[in-house]
Amino acid sequence: MAQRVEECGVGGLRVGLAYEAAFPAGRLNGELVTGVMVTFAQLRALDPAQFEEAADGWHKVSSNASASKDRLDNEINAKLRGALKGQGVGTALGRLKRLSENFHYMQVECALVLTALNGLAAELRAAKKKLDNAVQDARDAGMTVTADGTVQYTPPVVLLPGQEYHQIREGVTPYALTTPANQVRAFADRIGDALKDAAEADGKYAKTLGKLITVADLSVTKEDWTDADADRGAVKKTVGDYLRDIPKDKSPKDNAAWWKNLSKEEQAEYISLYPAGVGKLDGLPVEDRDEANRVWFNEQRAKYQTELDNLPPEPKPRQLLAGRSMVPNEKWTEWYNRKKHLEGALDGMMRIQMRFDSTGKADPFPAKRPADHKPTGDGLPPAYLLGFDPENNGRAIIANGNPDTADHTAVLVGGIKSRLSGLYTPMVSGANLWQAASAMPGEPKVSTITWNGYDAPQNLFPEGALNRYADRGAGDFNDFLAGLHTSHDPSADDHLSVQAHSYGSVLVGSAARQGTLEADDVMFSGSPGVQVGRAEDLDVPPGHVWNQRAQDDPVPRLGAPTHGHREGLTQYITPNDPIFGAKQMTTDTKGHGNYWLAGSESLENQARVVVGRYDEVQLK
Repeated sequence: MAQRVEECGVGGLRVGLAYEAAFPAGRLNGELVTGVMVTFAQLRALDPAQFEEAADGWHKVSSNASASKDRLDNEINAKLRGALKGQGVGTALGRLKRLSENFHYMQVECALVLTALNGLAAELRAAKKKLDNAVQDARDAGMTVTADGTVQYTPPVVLLPGQEYHQIREGVTPYALTTPANQVRAFADRIGDALKDAAEADGKYAKTLGKLITVADLSVTKEDWTDADADRGAVKKTVGDYLRDIPKDKSPKDNAAWWKNLSKEEQAEYISLYPAGVGKLDGLPVEDRDEANRVWFNEQRAKYQTELDNLPPEPKPRQLLAGRSMVPNEKWTEWYNRKKHLEGALDGMMRIQMRFDSTGKADPFPAKRPADHKPTGDGLPPAYLLGFDPENNGRAIIANGNPDTADHTAVLVGGIKSRLSGLYTPMVSGANLWQAASAMPGEPKVSTITWNGYDAPQNLFPEGALNRYADRGAGDFNDFLAGLHTSHDPSADDHLSVQAHSYGSVLVGSAARQGTLEADDVMFSGSPGVQVGRAEDLDVPPGHVWNQRAQDDPVPRLGAPTHGHREGLTQYITPNDPIFGAKQMTTDTKGHGNYWLAGSESLENQARVVVGRYDEVQLK
């Protein structure tokens, strides 16, 4: 059962010639297809829809694999984690996880097969149309096209004055129209070009489909995901312009309209060829973005691990210069920086995978909690990966629960040192807020999102004192919020709040200053300033800006001169100042990073805002 496609009754992914991918018997209309050449009779008889029908079959397998993976991860595994404990449960979960990985890999590879088959159908349809047009044009010109594609021309007889038709029988040569050789050759060339196009399509797709193979084993390894990435490159090169590039720099509404106009099969094709690009598109349904980003995530994780495993031996840190003195070795610096980046990114990816594997757990992060701070809510809901990029500092956007169907969604924005390798703590904060908000009376449907979607400053000074990191990321944040509204299910309430910590509040303020912040509530924690001087400048309704500051948190005081709104010569307005107009929530936590401790009043106040229980928020 856990073996991949070979055990699913579809013949496996081990396919050879392009035609054989659609017709296992290797025959087309009763004729053996070799993949070496395409005859005139074969192309004339060809129905490209047969390849599309075969692609439909692969799409069904891919979709069923995806549905099976989701059911395992979000229902069966989640219930096991939440309800049972013991060694037997751990063993069962391990096997089910392996089965889920098989389904996911099968989904990805089958989607590539269907994309290739649809691309082949498109190219063969174009070749057949070219052939049919040439044949018809030749016939309209009075020529004959034989069964093997030969173009023939029999000129009509024209009798000269005084000649009788019977004289032809007597050997008298009449005057005749000469054969238009150039025209015959032109039609023959058009037919030859069509056959050449079909043969080239058959050859290249046969080669590409022949690469889409898998081994009938139980484990999906990093080598498998690396191979899937290579398969994508081969299919993308082969299909060429069959699929247009995905939209770039379009609004979330434009993205949503483009996606909605595609069929389910076309959507699967775009995810199979452009997972990273589709995963970035604000406005698309959360489940589709998650599906695309999961593919990209697995392949990049495999790629990074393979590179780390194959790093060359460590060079010497220092080298002798001109036989006189030891100086730093640039090769060692390059090697060390790359190794550090790979290890940090892989650690962040491991944390993301841990969150995926924590669905259903009531306390997935016990190591991050003081003994007296336990989660108040139920087991965690499914996680959705709404953005992922391991390069540079790395980016990741992770949702607890589906924001498209939630009545209340909170987006958490981190501050200085936000990066992929430091994602664990922000994810814990997002999980704690989800549990606290979900535990509020009335069983509210909640989603919390850890938004690490910008290049944050990586040190307190000088980067942390600059506004430019916030200014550069503000547009992406506004698009993300607008995208959440665009893809939201109209049958659910659409209450959206923003929770910004530290430098993240600078980004949120910049987003409001530069554009429109599409939020209903804004909460700040440990804010050094938000670039604007009044709560009314943050685009939310009056009375819906909230602030927290721990008594011993130094960041609000230290950051005010660089990020506060300057008034006069020496006054810098921040959300901590009464004149700003934010509602000051009581805060019982200490330090700069503890506003999300489970069970704390600081966290409970945020949860009340998230679900709209404003009258219960404790104010100073």
